[in-house]
Amino acid sequence: MFVNRLLDWFKLYKRDFPWRMESEPYKILVAEKLLQQTTYGHVLKVYKIFMNKYPDAYSLSQARVSEIEDTIRRLGFQRQRSKQFKEIASMLLKSYNGKVPSGKEDLLKLSGIGHYIANAVLCFAFNKDVPIVDMNVRRVVGRYFGWKRNHDRELERQLIKLIPKGRGKEFNWGIIDFSSLVCSRKAKCTICFLSDLCLKKRMNTSKS
Repeated sequence: MFVNRLLDWFKLYKRDFPWRMESEPYKILVAEKLLQQTTYGHVLKVYKIFMNKYPDAYSLSQARVSEIEDTIRRLGFQRQRSKQFKEIASMLLKSYNGKVPSGKEDLLKLSGIGHYIANAVLCFAFNKDVPIVDMNVRRVVGRYFGWKRNHDRELERQLIKLIPKGRGKEFNWGIIDFSSLVCSRKAKCTICFLSDLCLKKRMNTSKS
């Protein structure tokens, strides 16, 4: 029920971002790295500029750290991110012929790439049905299913059972958009299409 309702809602209310239109793994990796600890609104102001300057791993590897830093300054953590971007580009050229690898262990070897970005790249660039877990996803499944104390790897194991075959992108984007538009920090339960089955809502109702 959760999955079907989520996917139906996503068809109607999905958000359009330029990186969601991409299929090139390099562009998706860059987008996910830019989105790390940053709001999508800030990334919208930087993404196209970044891609015009550094359309591939080679051009990014040739850039000075200070130049990359100037390009992404408004995102914050620019010094650390810039160094990581240059290291990522250099490793892609050295170990993967300039291409983004399609294996999780290889992705995790890249500078500043953790499980969230690795899974996001696998899903959005390589169409693999893997879940992505961040604070927004944790909030949704914590409220709906009561999965609040689960570690991220455990949540991944639970979520992968829910993803319909071949629909990982829709599922993950659906939860991300749902967490932003409906199940936000201050939950909008009165307009939520899942509230009748939500554990948090049912518990609150039983207390009243």
